Amino acid sequence: MPAAPTLPATITMPLSSYSTLVALARVGAKDRVSLEEFLVTIEKANNITRYLLWVQWQELDAPLPPHTSFPTVWPPNLRRIIETINAPVSQTDVNTVLAQYATNPTNVMVTPDPAAILGWTTVEAYFSR
Repeated sequence: MPAAPTLPATITMPLSSYSTLVALARVGAKDRVSLEEFLVTIEKANNITRYLLWVQWQELDAPLPPHTSFPTVWPPNLRRIIETINAPVSQTDVNTVLAQYATNPTNVMVTPDPAAILGWTTVEAYFSR
């Protein structure tokens, strides 16, 4: 197995990129797609590959709140994002998140979509590819 790539010690960006990042941070980056596209440009310029995977679940024998509407409205306590640098998110990473945040998870689903809208699939199907 090849050695893992060495991560850069620093990230550089033009002042205009930094200003954009600050502006997005100040508004809470409500537009996740624009933020994601911007981060990718910084990562490419610095030879970084970031992997992202949303994880969501239900708790066994616990009803979802009435306002839940998959995939756009999901209880925040039943959804987490995992991000890794230069190594894909693994099933172990997902299991670690579930162990930390879930009590008795069922119907675990994942998506690599930064907006957490498209591509939801069961965790088993995702990692069997």
